[in-house]
Amino acid sequence: MNKLLFLLVALLVTVSVSAHSNDETSNPMRYEVTGVVTDERGNPLAGASIVVSGTNIAVGTNAKGEFRIGFQQNCKYVLNISYVGYSVSKVNVSPADDAPIVVKMKPSDLSIDEVVVTGTQHERPLKDVPVITRVISREEIENINPTDLTALLERTLPGVQFSYNEMSQATEITYQGMDSKAVLFLIDGERISGESGANNIDYNRFNVDNIERVEVVRGAAATLYDSRAIGGVINIITKKNVRPLSINLHARYAGINGESYAVSAGVNKKRFSSLTTYGFRKRDTYEIKDKEGKVQDVINPDGTVTQIKAEPENTSIYGYRIIDVGQKFVYRFTDRLSLDLRGSYYANTRPSPATRRYHQRYEDFVVSSRLKWYVDERQNIECSFLKDVYLKNNVYDLITMKEKVYRNINDVFRLYYAGTFGQHAISAGIDFSTERLKHYFMKDTGDVKMNCFSACLQEDWRINDKLNVVMGVRGDKGLHYKFHLTPKLSVLYRPMSTITLRANYSRGYRIPNLKELYQEFNMGGIGIMMYGNKDLKPEIGSQISASVEYDYKLLNVSVSAYHNRYNNKIAYEYIDPGKSYSMRYANAFNVKTTGIEATANYKTTFGLSLSGAYAYVYDYDKRDGYNMSWLRPHSARINVQYRKKIGKTTTSLAFNGNWVSRITRYSYNSKENVYIRTIYDPRTICSLNLRSELPRSINVGFMIENLFNYKDKAVDSAVQLPNNGIMFVATLGINISDLLKL
Repeated sequence: MNKLLFLLVALLVTVSVSAHSNDETSNPMRYEVTGVVTDERGNPLAGASIVVSGTNIAVGTNAKGEFRIGFQQNCKYVLNISYVGYSVSKVNVSPADDAPIVVKMKPSDLSIDEVVVTGTQHERPLKDVPVITRVISREEIENINPTDLTALLERTLPGVQFSYNEMSQATEITYQGMDSKAVLFLIDGERISGESGANNIDYNRFNVDNIERVEVVRGAAATLYDSRAIGGVINIITKKNVRPLSINLHARYAGINGESYAVSAGVNKKRFSSLTTYGFRKRDTYEIKDKEGKVQDVINPDGTVTQIKAEPENTSIYGYRIIDVGQKFVYRFTDRLSLDLRGSYYANTRPSPATRRYHQRYEDFVVSSRLKWYVDERQNIECSFLKDVYLKNNVYDLITMKEKVYRNINDVFRLYYAGTFGQHAISAGIDFSTERLKHYFMKDTGDVKMNCFSACLQEDWRINDKLNVVMGVRGDKGLHYKFHLTPKLSVLYRPMSTITLRANYSRGYRIPNLKELYQEFNMGGIGIMMYGNKDLKPEIGSQISASVEYDYKLLNVSVSAYHNRYNNKIAYEYIDPGKSYSMRYANAFNVKTTGIEATANYKTTFGLSLSGAYAYVYDYDKRDGYNMSWLRPHSARINVQYRKKIGKTTTSLAFNGNWVSRITRYSYNSKENVYIRTIYDPRTICSLNLRSELPRSINVGFMIENLFNYKDKAVDSAVQLPNNGIMFVATLGINISDLLKL
């Protein structure tokens, strides 16, 4: 494998150097295009992005809305100009154009004009993507003003549910009825190492100040990214710098509920661009104490019901002190060949638990490189390598000693091709990955390793203006498991300009992870053993979904339905039931969920925007007719925003509301042969966010989070992240480049 990787990289480098050399000698700067980008009133837009189709050229406007692009070939090009809150404008340019270009942007009606790449690997407007996709735009992020990624997803995605694992003190996710092992998180299209606990990634790794947008592919999306993406893909797209000079400061303060500070600085000169980011976040530990225990019903074998009252519970939500640093470099050898180098560091220091004399420190180091070559305006090849190292250490408070208890290293090499030929868009690629895990769950905290190979092929066929079909297949080989193919089919049909129909069928495939295969852990040192299982079968999932979307002027309404099946689900089972509490991983059961989702968005011409969504999920997890699922079946959200521009100041007021239904869940006591019924109350969390964009790009805001001071109970942490009551948040953002008119 190493020899093959070396040959592939050597080939690409040879082609790159040759292309660069030829372009330097035979293609010096041929002509230049200048222009200015304005809003609908003629005011300059600073920070607008201009991307040239078929090339790696990307520039941004300065404080005066001006831009300048130099081309190395006497060819015609298409400029794609974008700005938050405005529709993308396309402008054709040629060597004959001497006068500066003036681009007047038009406000975007709805988010369906957003350009996305996650679903198909080709840039397309959201409304034309056959795969059911949701985009959380930068404008939406600013309106919600979330403190972290989990808050952002809870406010924007109905059907997502976060809970708190008291044993690992970690956040856990379910989405459309699927748990964390079936939902794939990406950063700029790359997979993420490490877990905070219970097979969930460390959600604190994401600094919301660095997020440009989030693309969510609903349902299995295994073909292009990872066969493990049975329950969907959440791709977090980070900010890039396209401006000649960009310096930004951002602060968020919420007292004991946390504070964060971020600074970024970037340059984009000729062929070189750079972006440096630094962030600091902290939050205090808080404790939720129940005054009374929860009342539960015990259903006896004879059908009689006995009522009991559990003891009051306490839950500690541990705080953090986080530092994150990022660096991005991009160098364009030619208009069509560029190299992207990135590095990041994340450190999260968690406070010492009351019963221990050490604190935990989570760290992550990432380095990556990406070479992108446009063979011509219709074809490109992308080669990338990523190394992600995630660590957990116990740092003792009274002595100078650090104990390494967890290390997860992922090395991923990817080579992908994308080409458009008339009505056909082809994507193909190969992945080589090596994962190494050192875990205190392993015997003697040992190291284990896994190599995987994947290959994929996808065709996006635009049959005519009304019908679009995407077909794909992915093959995976890992460890001793056989090579496995995973297919996908998506169809978009638009019988009329206002109605879009989509249908999807896709499958997923997940090889057991290293912990599930090899762990051997004495839980708490009390003799309860937790074993892995080398005989586990891979999990195999499938989803069928369909949606109908109505889009007319300022109104967009969509309704979708899905059905998930998940076979060979890996979970713990007792080795000797009734005699021992020791457990091991096994292919314990199958999972089925069915759900519907409805969304509506309306944007008026006078600054008022309305949006709402409702989701229902039915989990078939029943025993003797009793519901064993932790999923809340109903959830809904509403957003009302009013935006008004007076002079050079734009003020917006946004109301956000989230509601989840109550849930009645049963647990089984095998010793007593009884079922215990527990009811979890419904929950409503609302926020009010006031934001003003002052002249010279100074933004100030004030938000009341949890407007009606809803207080969660500690006993309910299994179905939601405990909330600490009402929270007041002040924000300040300053764009130094615009302030100084740079």
